[in-house]
Amino acid sequence: MVNCLRILALSDIHQRVHTLQDLLEKAGVQNIDLIIVAGDFTNYGDEHDVLEIMERLNFAKIFAVPGNLDSESVLNTLEKRKVSLHNKCTEFKGFKFCGFGGGIIGSAGPLVYSELEIEERLKKLVKPGTVLVTHVPPKGTKLDVTSGEHNGSVALRNVILEKRPLLNICGHTHEAHGKTTLGSTTCINVAAVKEGRAWIIELGKKIYAKRVTI
Repeated sequence: MVNCLRILALSDIHQRVHTLQDLLEKAGVQNIDLIIVAGDFTNYGDEHDVLEIMERLNFAKIFAVPGNLDSESVLNTLEKRKVSLHNKCTEFKGFKFCGFGGGIIGSAGPLVYSELEIEERLKKLVKPGTVLVTHVPPKGTKLDVTSGEHNGSVALRNVILEKRPLLNICGHTHEAHGKTTLGSTTCINVAAVKEGRAWIIELGKKIYAKRVTI
């Protein structure tokens, strides 16, 4: 395993390309090993929209999942560009990454899944020590509160507590951005680029994370 993996974590870009560019300039990209995008590249966008964003992110390796407001066309583009983590796992510099994107049935958007499907898929993917990338946050934490209610995933919470991934990077709930611990897992809601936020996460013997804002 490498001494330290430096990640630029993004979510909920929602086609705000100029805001993304401002964040990249603020964050500094010269020492980034990996970019993770936790969904909602677009607002019901298409291949053109996601490619415009990915052109700004061509300075490092990319792993991404779609969000609930991304279309099947966006997901297909991520697959074709070999950056998709949706419903799969891969390794990079000694770390295992798994992901599942989209929202929960009842959310807006074309990419939504039942809690049962999310739990069944993730239980097959996640092992202890995994870096888990999801669009939705786990239910019942400070990372999923919107208008006083929790809108996260029960399935994701169950998997995190059972499978004990090293880290969960998520987004979706813009106002609940931040960092917490669930069981032994560090969970970070990195949303939202749209609102001028990104995170730098350093993985090594410990996890260090800091917010970048404009």
